Amino acid sequence: MDSSLTALGDYFRARRAVLSPEDVGLPRTRGRRVAGLRRDEVADLAGISNDYYLRIEQGRGARPSDQVIGSIARALRLDVESTAYAFRLVSGQMPRGPVMRDTDTPDRISRTLTQWTHTPAYVSDPHRDIVASNPLATIFGEGGLAAGSNQVSALFNERMRRSLVEWEAMARSAVATLRRDAHPESPRLRELLQQLSVHKDFVRIWERHDVSGPEDATFRFLFDGVGEIAIDAQNFAVRSMPGYQLTVLSARPGGPGAEIFAHLASSLPGGRAVGMTEARR
Repeated sequence: MDSSLTALGDYFRARRAVLSPEDVGLPRTRGRRVAGLRRDEVADLAGISNDYYLRIEQGRGARPSDQVIGSIARALRLDVESTAYAFRLVSGQMPRGPVMRDTDTPDRISRTLTQWTHTPAYVSDPHRDIVASNPLATIFGEGGLAAGSNQVSALFNERMRRSLVEWEAMARSAVATLRRDAHPESPRLRELLQQLSVHKDFVRIWERHDVSGPEDATFRFLFDGVGEIAIDAQNFAVRSMPGYQLTVLSARPGGPGAEIFAHLASSLPGGRAVGMTEARR
């Protein structure tokens, strides 16, 4: 059986499971037992036979045409990025792993992050392993945003569960970028999945097969001794390192978040950004 077709079927099945009839304009009948959409409902919406759609979900038969994949994507209300992911699954164009066009790029990025003394910032690879982080991000994340840490793993520790008001949304977004950017057969991804499988919430979120979410978000963080502060997070693709992501945290000027960042920055001795090589020493 073709692994790419199996992956496509798993993806469509997972996305079907998280939709409700109301999401696609269908009435909810009395006594309905299926939480998500039924296969026949997706097939009808996509304009294909129920038997053909069943074979697609089971990964059987030939590769569906682009027209059929597009029709199913529309039936499942997939956005542009999620639809593109479906096409990548069957085209063999999934990312093959971290790629650096220039070996000194990480050092240049670390030097740049050093200059951002009042804004936490870090760079993560396709597995959301943090490869460079400035001192403010390191101290704000209490080590969870330091070089050598993993952004997704950090979200599932007790401190983040307790402190992030929008924990569910942030966890879903981080897991979605992991699925989107990491190659599904990479050894590092398998290692992460094994480590994170002890968390029931991670397993639940991973099984949704989300691959897109808000790149920018405002989240509320409960800070000891201060209370709730609002923090903006912006994510940027690093063009010189495909699959890598720059995350910058900021707060409204004059607000409690900005005061927290300023206080933390004043406690630092003016250190520099730390790269992964140094973090492992």
